[in-house]
Amino acid sequence: MSIAQNVVSALERASWIRRMFEAASRLRAERGEEAIADLSLGNPCNEPPAAFFDALADEAAQRSGLRHRYMSNAGYPEVRERVAAHLSRRTGITYAMEDVCLTVGAAGAINALLRSLLDPGDEVVLSSPCFVEYPFYIENFRGAACAVPPTPDFVPDPQRIADACTATTRAVLLNAPNNPTGRIYPERFWRDLGRALAARSAAQSRPIYLVFDDPYHHLWYTDAPPPEPARFYDQVLYVTSFSKDLGLAGERIGYAAIHPGAAGRDQLRAALPFAMRALGHVNAPASMQRAAVRLIDLPRTDVRAFYRRRRDRVQQALGEAGLAFPPLDGAFYAFPECPEPDDLVFCRRMLDQGLVIVPGTAFGVPGRFRISYSVSEEVLERGLGMLRRAL
Repeated sequence: MSIAQNVVSALERASWIRRMFEAASRLRAERGEEAIADLSLGNPCNEPPAAFFDALADEAAQRSGLRHRYMSNAGYPEVRERVAAHLSRRTGITYAMEDVCLTVGAAGAINALLRSLLDPGDEVVLSSPCFVEYPFYIENFRGAACAVPPTPDFVPDPQRIADACTATTRAVLLNAPNNPTGRIYPERFWRDLGRALAARSAAQSRPIYLVFDDPYHHLWYTDAPPPEPARFYDQVLYVTSFSKDLGLAGERIGYAAIHPGAAGRDQLRAALPFAMRALGHVNAPASMQRAAVRLIDLPRTDVRAFYRRRRDRVQQALGEAGLAFPPLDGAFYAFPECPEPDDLVFCRRMLDQGLVIVPGTAFGVPGRFRISYSVSEEVLERGLGMLRRAL
């Protein structure tokens, strides 16, 4: 598929979502809020923790010290030190402050990384289904997205990903816990993928980086936390944000971290801050850097319980409806099979009845739809009731 075709495909998929959202807004105005159940957006519905407001209060109390000027494009050194220490504890791999770049959310981090990595025509391998905006990010830098088809259980096949890498492949971009499926990829997947990508990189005499997008890391409902890909592959470029688990999506604060064993580590350390400047981000918000880093080691037990209740309710409702869906391991999404052949037609029909859901076509997998359970329990019950009646 050419770059231009990739753009057209992405625009077509995005236009369905835009029209759906616009129609939902019209219905809300016509029928009232109580007649609509919007289960479309991955917009956190948990309030930030009390510690965040304490941090903001401390920030507001500081009226001197020139705390709101520009700083190094990569962020405050003391904040980067704390992020590096956190990652080192978590992964068992020693990250340095210079490996960390504070960014304008995870999306800003991905774009800065792709700006650093891609020459025109370079490929980035994705695994379907994937976040709908990934192809846009890649096309921003005249790259080409290559999507690997899904497996039946929605855990990607490591060898198929490696086999999709060509002489022009610069990176693989993956996200888990996954949007839209909610799947966590097991340790064996990351181990096998690391081996396969290392072999393909050696064969091509060019490193294939693994950009790992991890904003849902703390939202897991399995027996153990998600595995750390950095333990199994040296070319991992880690991306995350404080958005989803801490309810700070609108504050746009995240970071990228370069694996200490990555090829071209020094060049990447220099390229990321430069990319921040070139993209016009300049630096991550000053107050948010200082506030968010105070939360980096905060336990997430309460927020997991908050979303687990909703996850359990969705799991029960979809099971009772007889709709097959991947295991709801983490994040706050479900990706069930569509009860009729055309997911776009089905989602439009649901929209007419007041239920806003996203067609699987938007994520590159027709025949399914995505539910976001990042909503109040009242809205969730209303939406599940609409779905049940429609079936």
